[in-house]
Amino acid sequence: MKKKDAVVGLLLLLAIYGLTLGVFYSAAVTTMIFTPTKDSYAWESVPNANNGRSDNFEITSYDKPPYNMRGWIEFNTSQIPSDVWVLSAKLRLRLWHKTTNTPPQGDATGRIYGVYRVTQRWGENTVTWANQPNYTESHYASASVPTEQGGWYGPIVWMEWDVTDIVGDWQHGMPNYGFVVRDTQENESTFYSTQFFTHDQVPNSGYFPRLVVTYVHPTVIYALLAWTGVGTTLVLLWLRFRKYNVHLRTTSTKAITCTRPSGP
Repeated sequence: MKKKDAVVGLLLLLAIYGLTLGVFYSAAVTTMIFTPTKDSYAWESVPNANNGRSDNFEITSYDKPPYNMRGWIEFNTSQIPSDVWVLSAKLRLRLWHKTTNTPPQGDATGRIYGVYRVTQRWGENTVTWANQPNYTESHYASASVPTEQGGWYGPIVWMEWDVTDIVGDWQHGMPNYGFVVRDTQENESTFYSTQFFTHDQVPNSGYFPRLVVTYVHPTVIYALLAWTGVGTTLVLLWLRFRKYNVHLRTTSTKAITCTRPSGP
């Protein structure tokens, strides 16, 4: 009977932990999806031209005209509470078209594109290659161009960057001026290019760039820890009441051992 009581106690503990984690996830973890407030790109070969309001966002690397192209994109993240912990943040751009092996073009598959935190204000209808804003390489993100080819009518192909650290910078007080996207190896002798959809002149929001942010409220985590502690204490008291010697050992993991008393 006592062995059965110990098993029941341990099962109660597992139930408490499982239920608590379920409640924690549904109540504490929030995911928000943001679409751009502005996006644009610029050609190095036409340094004073602006491409705001374009339906595409092009990144290139080439040492001849049109030379390199870079893009800028900004999201309004002010709806994220200032006191939360950002668990993850993903920048996602839907691929329209990428170059293939048709000289002088090369296959853009596998090209590494970097995303960097912009440190100056810029305007969707005024940014150019000549007046482009500064950016920092601190906490930059990188990803490789997917193997699939996109298209106006499909297939739907997304390129994704983990920008958790950059969004974390914003949460810690750095101003949010958005991202710049560029090929990490510009001035190639072969022309590499990838075009992404923007939020302008596209059929619907399914084409829009997006920033997906998942965060947690720390106050709920504190409540989780408190409730877990209370539940553990109640089960341990119940086992003691059932005349078990209960020991809680804390090492790199927590272990609970239940032994029968040596006496009758």
